Amino acid sequence: MRSDQNWPVLALSNQRHYLSEIKKMDNHLCGVWIIDAGAQITYANERMAELLGTSPSEMSGQPSFAYLFPADVEAAQHLFDEKKDGSPNPFRFRLRKKDGSALLVDVQGTPMHDTAGVFTGIVGTFSLSK
Repeated sequence: MRSDQNWPVLALSNQRHYLSEIKKMDNHLCGVWIIDAGAQITYANERMAELLGTSPSEMSGQPSFAYLFPADVEAAQHLFDEKKDGSPNPFRFRLRKKDGSALLVDVQGTPMHDTAGVFTGIVGTFSLSK
């Protein structure tokens, strides 16, 4: 545990930096979401919401695993753990849209860390699989 009393502010500042950079490059070609260390969605762009048949406001605060089929949760947890450990590898995954239908996507998940190197979440970019 850190003794630095400012670490929550630093972590929040770091997440705001990631969000600021994502919004600059957000061109609506890819879906983007940010999930925190507990796998809760803290940000989703319009394209991500469109892919899943929902809205960014509906996605915010939801568990990212809510957009999975039950059969895929174990594999998703494994991938989440790999990202926490720093894996840079992209992957293909099946998501569950709001209407219950499947969506196959290619995912690049980039782990986020605070200034002390503590894992704070993942920036995920999603594109339709071909």
